[in-house]
Amino acid sequence: MLIRSGMGMQLSGSVGGVVASRNAGGAYLRNRTVPVNPNSLRQQQARLAFAAATIAWRTLTSAERGAWDAYAIETPLLNRLGESITVSGSAHYVRTNAFLLGLGLPRIDVAPASPGLSTLGSVTSLDFVTGGGGFAFVTVGNTALGTAIFQFGPPVSAGVSFFKGPFSRITSNVLSATGTANTPDFPAGFRYGTPLLGERRFARIAGIDAAGRLSNSIILPVVVTDPV
Repeated sequence: MLIRSGMGMQLSGSVGGVVASRNAGGAYLRNRTVPVNPNSLRQQQARLAFAAATIAWRTLTSAERGAWDAYAIETPLLNRLGESITVSGSAHYVRTNAFLLGLGLPRIDVAPASPGLSTLGSVTSLDFVTGGGGFAFVTVGNTALGTAIFQFGPPVSAGVSFFKGPFSRITSNVLSATGTANTPDFPAGFRYGTPLLGERRFARIAGIDAAGRLSNSIILPVVVTDPV
């Protein structure tokens, strides 16, 4: 378990049968449960992509690995407590290429020349679209001008304002500076069912730019105003 003591003690992780968690009301403790592992095709693909990226790191030259290490030093990430931490160059390489390989895109061995992550900017709308197309995503200040993954969760009640998952991927699409056009329809057999009129769900979006800089991840609620 990750613990930060002080006036505002922070907890993350688990110990024994107790798990530290957080919701809109703050930190709390709950009983530990065994997560469900359906071992879906998407999960298998994600694990294979991660394994392939890990193996590929070993094939890089010393100069290539050094460039990723330099990028990592200047590109800290946030841990589960929201603290800025520095991870290794190999961690950045693997997370970047697991994302790309999971989408069926080419691997990037050259580290980004500029430090930092790309961004999805500020979301102005995420709307379901009538008559073909799943939804349209509009943003301001987007620099993740590459491919993004779109995930949706199961229906939730109107009172739910904080949702961490589970999510399941429905599609990917190329982003522009202002978001993306209509996505394809929800796939048949989507794990959490085809959205119905009036349902409230949460979406999670993450992207990448052409240099291989991953973006922040955005989670936001959306109400189905038009059936897909």
